[in-house]
Amino acid sequence: MKCSIYIGVVMAALLLGGCKKFLESDSPSRFPEEYVFSSESDARKSVYMVYALFNQDAFTSRVSTLFAGNTDVEVGLTVGASPDGARRDLWSFEATTSNADLLTVWNNAYSAINRANECEYGLTTIALPKAPNNVNYLNMLGEVKALRAYWYMLLMHHWGDVPLNTKPSRAGDNFYLPRTGRDSILTFLINDLIAIEPKMQWADQLTNGIEIINREFVTALIARLALMRGGYWLYPDMEMKRKEDYLDYYKIANTYCKKLVELKPRALTDFATVFMNENKYIKPVNDDILYEVAYPPGYGDVGWCTGVGVTNGTSYHSFGSTTIQFGFAPSYYYSFDTTDLRLPATCSLISYNDTLAQAPVAVTSITINKWNRILVPTPLGPASAKGTSINWPLMRYADVLLMLAESENELNGPTEIAKDALRKVRQRAFPVAQWGEKVENYLATQASGKVGFFNAIVNERAWELGGEMIRKFDLVRWNLYSRKIADTRNLLNQMGQDAVAGVGTYSNLPDYLYAKRNADKSVTFLNRFQKYTGAVPAEYSIKTTWMRGLWNTTTNSPANYNLWQWRGYTDNTGQTPVRYVLPLHGSVITAAQGSLSNQYGY
Repeated sequence: MKCSIYIGVVMAALLLGGCKKFLESDSPSRFPEEYVFSSESDARKSVYMVYALFNQDAFTSRVSTLFAGNTDVEVGLTVGASPDGARRDLWSFEATTSNADLLTVWNNAYSAINRANECEYGLTTIALPKAPNNVNYLNMLGEVKALRAYWYMLLMHHWGDVPLNTKPSRAGDNFYLPRTGRDSILTFLINDLIAIEPKMQWADQLTNGIEIINREFVTALIARLALMRGGYWLYPDMEMKRKEDYLDYYKIANTYCKKLVELKPRALTDFATVFMNENKYIKPVNDDILYEVAYPPGYGDVGWCTGVGVTNGTSYHSFGSTTIQFGFAPSYYYSFDTTDLRLPATCSLISYNDTLAQAPVAVTSITINKWNRILVPTPLGPASAKGTSINWPLMRYADVLLMLAESENELNGPTEIAKDALRKVRQRAFPVAQWGEKVENYLATQASGKVGFFNAIVNERAWELGGEMIRKFDLVRWNLYSRKIADTRNLLNQMGQDAVAGVGTYSNLPDYLYAKRNADKSVTFLNRFQKYTGAVPAEYSIKTTWMRGLWNTTTNSPANYNLWQWRGYTDNTGQTPVRYVLPLHGSVITAAQGSLSNQYGY
């Protein structure tokens, strides 16, 4: 699939590129579109052009990952002492109208949407009238509708109400569209996907499997969009609200999660293997991942800006190097049960140095262990950095199970359906011998009421989906974003203070980490989960400042990491809504000629 997408994108670029001037003219002819959509193979090349917008920096190292911080889970690792006009200002909630990343993502999103509109037009007016029952054309139509929906979802996550256009741009059109309410956009997108979903093919019916949009992904995307529509969001008056009809959308989410579970069930396989497969370019169907963005050779930044750190590739080894920009809050690491199998598969306490020896990281640099560039089948080359070709997951079956549990609980309380969905996720997380305590007893406790079960879902989604950049928008729709930021900052302050003082709730956590170097260049930690009070064995000679690193002993105040990370949100009570909605870039406002203006106090 990686090579076929690449070739298809190049050919489609030639086809559609040749149409550009013609489409901008006043001619009523549609010959270029009739040519492009006259055969299944050419139509497919055109659809690949929509996917191609996933291969731009605007997606690979911006909106898919770096725009998704900061939360109580994922945090930026390079937030400085003051705003710098770059993506780090998004993490600290200090973005301005001159931030170039805003324009890059905005333009890329609307380019993808317009390409999807072009394909929808060609498929519905040219291709399908000639072959109305062509299953491949129908799946292509579902693909472009889902791609359009996904890009609109990203736009609404970051900019709130945005202009809606579902027709391909033509000369003479009104290009100065005002904002459309998120509720209206989401309702349209949900209904649009509901109509096409039954006509699509499952991943195991498609040549390219989970590397192309399929029926199971669209079914799950309907649920995700419905929960967004039924959730809270920030309004320009700086209040978090949700629509009165929100339960109607929880019902849609519930229906489509159940539909996927009933029509295309699958067991949850080993958690670590799910991501090892991505590192190894293995793409199983009917497994956990429903759809992942396919990156051809030389594309994609998974394992470069997110993943395990690797240094000095140019001079010393053939795996290349990283510029890791996102990791985990230390409080997230210590929120896991120590026996949870997802913890070591999710969080990395090491990086690789110039000899590929493992080295402990700082407490403020815990990284995402799900992706690692040194695990790819063939080393990427000593000078490599970006372009790892590791795919990026957009939806997993475990996510669907958790959406099912959440929607069922919201509608009916912690029923057996809700508990069984959560049960399946937790069973994968623990050895069978611990299921009695960690699964059944846990469920019995958490399912004693609706609120307790909801809180269990909030926690489980953090443990299951950490590093996949979903958390921010979960917190928004739950109206928990501000509270979780405040709680995390306060918790990190307390952890650091207790480590230095040697007393307090968190004084049992490691003040220092001790590790030993093994013959194979790996390291083994002595005390990942608690403070070591005895004489440290001589072989554990690598000493790393750990929880003490969260407190400044010179000023007797929180460390800079705690102070800077969420700097633009100052309410330590978490009562004031966080301004997560971004400003429109100044050039967008200028080009809109009065149809758009900034809101939210920008």
